[in-house]
Amino acid sequence: MKTLLSKQAIYCFILIFFTVSVNAQRPKVGLVLSGGGAKGVSHIGILQAIDSAGLKIDYITGTSMGSIMGSLYAIGNSGKEIEEISNNLDWDAMLSNKPLYSDISIDEKDEFDQYSAEIGLKKFKPQLGSGLIESEELWLKLNELYFPVYNIKDFSKFNIPFKCISTDLATGKAIVMDKGEVITAIRSSMAIPTVFSAVDYQGTKLVDGGIIRNFPVTDIKAMGADIVIGVNLFKGLPDISKLNDVMDVFYQITQYRDAEDLVKQKKLCDLIIEPPVDQYSAGSFDAVDSIMLIGKAMGKLYYPYFRHLSDSLNALYPIDYNPHNRKPKKESIVIDDILFEGIEKTSKDLLVDKIQIKKGQTYTATQLNEGFRKAFSSRYYDKIYYRLEPTTEGHAILTCVIKETLLTQAKVAYSYHSYTGSALFANITVRNLLLDKSRTMAKVALGEYYKVWLQHRQSFGRKGSTYATLNYLSQNLPLFQYDGSEKTSQYAMNLNQFDFNLMQVYRKDWSTTAGISKQFINFSPEVVDEEQFIGNMDNYHAYLRADGNTTNDLHFPSAGYLFSSELGVTFDRNAELTGYKSDGTILDTSEMVNGKPEFFRFNLNYIKYNPFATKSSFFYKVNLAMNFKPQEILFDKYYMGGIQQIFAKQQNFVGLFDAQINTNAMVGAMIGVQYNFYGYLFLLARVNSAFYIPKVAEVSSAKDKLSDMGLINGFSIGLGYDLGVLPMEFNAMYSPEIDAFYTHVKIGYIF
Repeated sequence: MKTLLSKQAIYCFILIFFTVSVNAQRPKVGLVLSGGGAKGVSHIGILQAIDSAGLKIDYITGTSMGSIMGSLYAIGNSGKEIEEISNNLDWDAMLSNKPLYSDISIDEKDEFDQYSAEIGLKKFKPQLGSGLIESEELWLKLNELYFPVYNIKDFSKFNIPFKCISTDLATGKAIVMDKGEVITAIRSSMAIPTVFSAVDYQGTKLVDGGIIRNFPVTDIKAMGADIVIGVNLFKGLPDISKLNDVMDVFYQITQYRDAEDLVKQKKLCDLIIEPPVDQYSAGSFDAVDSIMLIGKAMGKLYYPYFRHLSDSLNALYPIDYNPHNRKPKKESIVIDDILFEGIEKTSKDLLVDKIQIKKGQTYTATQLNEGFRKAFSSRYYDKIYYRLEPTTEGHAILTCVIKETLLTQAKVAYSYHSYTGSALFANITVRNLLLDKSRTMAKVALGEYYKVWLQHRQSFGRKGSTYATLNYLSQNLPLFQYDGSEKTSQYAMNLNQFDFNLMQVYRKDWSTTAGISKQFINFSPEVVDEEQFIGNMDNYHAYLRADGNTTNDLHFPSAGYLFSSELGVTFDRNAELTGYKSDGTILDTSEMVNGKPEFFRFNLNYIKYNPFATKSSFFYKVNLAMNFKPQEILFDKYYMGGIQQIFAKQQNFVGLFDAQINTNAMVGAMIGVQYNFYGYLFLLARVNSAFYIPKVAEVSSAKDKLSDMGLINGFSIGLGYDLGVLPMEFNAMYSPEIDAFYTHVKIGYIF
C-alpha cells in the first residue's frame, strides 16, 4: 500500500503540473461521496484526514448518505464536528415513524405505543403511504443542522459549492439538486423507495439518487473540478448470499442501473478510496462506531496523499485556508410571519396551540424544533416540519409544512398476561368527530375476560392544554383471596363506570385532574370460602389526581420518572348484599354498607430510572396507599402483587401474584437493575419490601396499629425483549414470607 501511495503522490505532482500548465491557475479539487446507508459514516474519517492535511476542497457532490456528509462539510462543519454530530444522533429515532416517547404529551401517553399495528382509514378503507418511513425526527434534525445556512438557497454559495443527486420518480431521470431548500435536497437524495417516503418537489416526487447515480463524478467535473477524489462504498452488485436485511435487498433492486453507471464514474476519478465495509449492510446503524473506525483507518492511510496534494498546491498557489470555523454563526432568528402548507382537516389554531411560536419573537433552532416535536406528538400529523424563508438580516418567514394524519385510525394488539390470560385488542380513534381539538375512542379487549372503554376528550383553553373527558368503562375480572400461597376464594367481578373529569397539562410531562365517577359493581363467588357475598353495589367517587411522566420508553425505560398520586372520597353507597357461610348459614349484611358515612383513600407511587453505565440503568420505587374510615368491603381494598398495573387499586409488588394480598394500608419500596445485554434483550432484577395492615376497620392511630402491621419481602429476576410490535417480559418471583415461587409472563400490551 505504501508503494501505491508513493505512485499516487508522483501522479499527483504530474497532474498538478499538467493542470497548471494548461489553465495557469490553481487546480480545483473535487470530493465525491457515494451513498451506502449506515456505511456512509466511514466518510467522516476521510474528511478528518483531509482536514488534518490542510487540503482545501473546492467542490463536493454526494448521493444519499454521501449527500448528508458532504453537505455538512460544505456548509462549514469540520470532519471532527461531523463526528460529534454523528455520535449524538439517535439513529433509532431518526429511522422511525413515531415520535420519541419522551416527547409525547402526558394527555396522549395513555394510548401511545400500545398497539402492534395502526393504520389510517378513509371512508373506512385502509390507506397506505408512499413509503414505510416518513421520519419526522430526521426532518427536524436536518432543520437544526442546516439552521446556520437557512438564508442560502443557492448551494454554490455554501462555504464549499455543493450538489447532490435525487431521482425523479415519474421519469426515472437524475435530478441534480443545487438550489432551493438544502433540507429538501438532502432528504430526497436519501429517500430509498419503499423504505423512506418520497419527497414532494415542484409537482413531482423525488427518491434516492442512488437508483441512477450513486457516485456522481460527472457532476463534480461539470462544476469545474480538475482533481477528483472519490470515496465509493458501492462496489457493484453483491452476491445474492450477502443480502442480509431488507435495506440490502432494496439497494440491490434499486442499483441495477447504477451498477453500470459506476464503471463510467470511477474512470473519471484521480483517486478512488473504497473503505472495506462490505461486512456491514446499509441498515447497520447499530454498528456506526465500528464503521467510523474503519473510515478513520482509511483516512490515516490516505493522509500522505492528501498532504502531498495540499503542499504541492500551496507551493504553487499559496492560500490562507483553515478547515475549521468555516460555518456561519447564526444562533437565532426573528420570525416575521407564520404560513401553513397542507392543512385541510385540522385547524391552524390547533397547530399554533401546539408549536407555541409567535410572530415577532426570537427563536433558536432548538426552540423551533421543540415546538414542532410537541405538534407531532399530538398525533394529528404524520409529518410536520418547517422552512425558513429569509426576509431581512436575522429575520425569516416560518412556513409549516404539514402532512395530516388521517383522522380515523384503526389499531390492533395482542396481549397475554399471567393474571388475565390471552386477549385481542381493537381500537377505533376518531379526532375532531364532534368538535375541533377532540379525540373520540372506542376500545375493546376480547378474551377470557372482556373490557370495553369509550371515551370523548375535548381540548380547550388558550394553549389547548385543558381537557374535559367523558369515559365509560365496562369490564369483568377475577378477584382472588389467599391464605399465604393457597387460593381460598375467587370472585367474578363486573364493573361499569361513568366518569367525567377536567385535566390541566403543564408543559408536557405533568397534569392535574379533578373528576367524579359513578360506579356499579356486580360480584359473585366462583370458589367458596368460609364467608361469601353475592350482590351489587353502586357509589360515587370524587378525586383529585396528579401525574408526571418523563420516562424515555413505555416498556423498558432507562431514564426519567413516573409519578402518580390520588386523593379520593367514596360516598352515597347503596348495596344489595347476600352473605352466607360455607355451611349455608345466612349472614346479616344490613349494617355493612347502607347508611355508612363516606370513606377516603390516598395513594402515591413514584419510580425513578437512572442510567449508570453503558446500556444499564438503576431504578427505585416508593409507594404508599391508605384507606381512611373504610367499610371493610373486599372490593374497597388495595391489592398487592404483580409487576404491571391491571386494575385501579393494584399496588405492584414482585414476589406476589397479582392481588395476592388485600389491605387497607401499605407502604413499600423497591430497587432494581435493568441491563440491555444484547440487541433488544434486557435482564431485569427487582427487590422490594412493604409493611401492610392485613385487617383493620379504621386506620386512625398509627401507634395503636403498629402491632397489626405485617412485613412482606419479594424478589424477581426476569428477561425482557423489546420486539417493537410485541414486547415481552418473563419473570421468576419468590417471597420468603409466602414461601412460594411464581412465574410471571407478559406478552404484548396491557389494557
